[in-house]
Amino acid sequence: MMRSMPQPTLPPGPLAAVLLAFSLTACAPRPEAAQPAGPLATPAATVAPGALFSGYDVVDLSVTVAENMPAHWGTSPAFQRWTYNWFQQQKDHHGNDYFVSEGPYFGQRYLIDEHTGTQSDFPAHFVPPPGSGLPDASPMGALTGEKYPLERMMGPAVVIDVSEIRDKAEAGKSAVIALDHVKEWESRHGAIKAGEVVLFRSGYSDAYYKPMPEGMRMTYAPVVAKTAPGWPAPEPAVMEYLHGKGVWHLGTDGASMGPCEGGQAVHVAGLKHGMSWEEMLTNLGPLPARGAFYMALGVKVRGQSGAISRAVAFVPKQQP
Repeated sequence: MMRSMPQPTLPPGPLAAVLLAFSLTACAPRPEAAQPAGPLATPAATVAPGALFSGYDVVDLSVTVAENMPAHWGTSPAFQRWTYNWFQQQKDHHGNDYFVSEGPYFGQRYLIDEHTGTQSDFPAHFVPPPGSGLPDASPMGALTGEKYPLERMMGPAVVIDVSEIRDKAEAGKSAVIALDHVKEWESRHGAIKAGEVVLFRSGYSDAYYKPMPEGMRMTYAPVVAKTAPGWPAPEPAVMEYLHGKGVWHLGTDGASMGPCEGGQAVHVAGLKHGMSWEEMLTNLGPLPARGAFYMALGVKVRGQSGAISRAVAFVPKQQP
């Protein structure tokens, strides 16, 4: 049985105050005479550019996807794209048209795995749908990305530093983020609370998300060639423990929430409860152990097992 979902709240500070004031102003009734009709109508509330986030640094936690970057899983198809329209007709070296230019604009098409770059995993990714007869099938297997509650994908960030175990495993395997590691973090920073977003920071993507061929170290070397250790990954008991705490959403700067030698057990341990997470985050260093607010929103496609996502954090600025 699923528990009621805690509502994430912004950390106290200017961002929360401004958003509250903005929402109250926008919803307040206004005199009809003060509001011109038609295109001359003014917005309900006007906020100066940057005022909403003046007390926060907005930190981009997403990798940049490109053809020469290791944005895909080691055995999956790489990202591809092509320009289908340019501002004017383009020709190749033989004088042939690359494509028919339909107008003065720039447009591209992509061929991309939904688990590319910074990506969200939803329950349907590893939990088969009910009635399929497959192992681990449950109603969670019908919870695809477009149905997933957006409010679960944001909340106060809990950042657990696991950099000390990065690259400490043998080639082709991931170092284990044990339950004791999480409990030790709690002993120093306080108990993890319902609705918080737990992020595992190892610095893995910061170190290895590089242009090819150096980028082969990101997923190909540990997953396919098995010539290097993978990213730190939590054991299944961690997922069960965090679910019991009321955590719905997590994130990792590794290539997967599961270990490089096989991630099914970890994925099922969390996704069977309706949890979700981002993989291949980056730039988690500026986030404090507690105090930031995390948010990730992905492309919305019917029946998706995952989503190419943009993850950000709002980090309170140091007061002078």
